[in-house]
Amino acid sequence: MIFKFSDTDTEAQGNSLVRKRIITQTHTEQISLTWAFMYGAHGKVVNDLSDRAYFIIAGEGNFEVGDEKGSVNGGDVVLIPKGVPYAFDGHITYVVINAPGFVPGSDHAVR
Repeated sequence: MIFKFSDTDTEAQGNSLVRKRIITQTHTEQISLTWAFMYGAHGKVVNDLSDRAYFIIAGEGNFEVGDEKGSVNGGDVVLIPKGVPYAFDGHITYVVINAPGFVPGSDHAVR
């Protein structure tokens, strides 16, 4: 399957998160990929089903993964094992890969 950025759609969540998705519901059970723009903050969540890799394409942001905190820039990668809570913020463009594929409702908010 070949996906072009120009074929993506836009989804807004609140006032701070705007996403452009290459693959929405057409991922496989083994892997999913989402291309996104993020302006603002992504609240702390945990996913017990999938490991995640965030590849930062452009921009600047901050990630908190478990007890680790750090800044990210274009070219950086953030790995999040399943079961580890995380949050991030900033003005970034990224690709997130879930393996196995993302299942809607599998993220749970953490305080």
